[in-house]
Amino acid sequence: MRRYAVTDIGTNSARLMIAHLENGRIAADYKTLRLIRMGEGMVAKREIVPEAMARAKQALLDFISISREYGVDMDDFFAFGTSAVREANNGREFVDYIQKECGIGVEIISGGREALLGFAGCIDGEGAMFDIGGGSTEVMAGSLDEVRFQKSFAIGTVRLLQMFPSGDAADPEAFRQAHALAARTFEGVPDGKSLIYTGIGGTATALAMLDLGLAEYAAERVQGHILTRRRAQEICGMLESKTAEQRKTMIGLPEKKADVIVFGAILFVEFMKAADARKVIVSDSDNQEGYLKFKLNLVGSCCY
Repeated sequence: MRRYAVTDIGTNSARLMIAHLENGRIAADYKTLRLIRMGEGMVAKREIVPEAMARAKQALLDFISISREYGVDMDDFFAFGTSAVREANNGREFVDYIQKECGIGVEIISGGREALLGFAGCIDGEGAMFDIGGGSTEVMAGSLDEVRFQKSFAIGTVRLLQMFPSGDAADPEAFRQAHALAARTFEGVPDGKSLIYTGIGGTATALAMLDLGLAEYAAERVQGHILTRRRAQEICGMLESKTAEQRKTMIGLPEKKADVIVFGAILFVEFMKAADARKVIVSDSDNQEGYLKFKLNLVGSCCY
């Protein structure tokens, strides 16, 4: 069986997916992630710091080792960088560093393309998608043949944490300002009353875990889970009532997300309000599946 590896180098984490083709569709065999915090210091200075580069290198070396265990040929190992890499003044230097240290190429994708990949990974046909990441939030509506809305917003969980660090201490004023900024940012997104949004990414899946009361991540439970706006607001309020240290003890919340998840919940709620969306369908399939679909020509390339 021919297997493929796709790595998404994000602002907060690096994620690996091992997958194969099954009846012409992407079937994931294994997924994992490493916390790399590529966005460390990006708000103050738009550069990837050496420590973040080193963390990314180690994550990729781990991913290469895992991929080889699954029998992935290195010609079938793909990696792409999103918000932090494309925004950093030394993003190209980072790509060269990874090529030298790990022997793999990293494609830097634009915000618009990131939205397209996320959409392709979770929606067949028509629909709408939003993806809250560490450094940006992508939104797309329509279809791959007829894109009606496609935008990357420069707002994400790590970015908000850096802007409002007192959120770690459950500071109400920090959360109030974060809500206001998110509300302003998402003004004008497509109306969610006439369509149902699909939410992808670490925030959406983490909120689904909390809603389901899962102690450990289960893709089959998260996939297709419906999260109402009322429930998202309840979870957001609960997270805002706790410090980062208190969040670390919560069942169903990975400790490494304890500081950023509250800002993810704020972004999730404010996006739903801006879109007037009453519910969101959560998807475990995301831009990694979308990236592989384009690489294997499973979807049209005219819009890529």
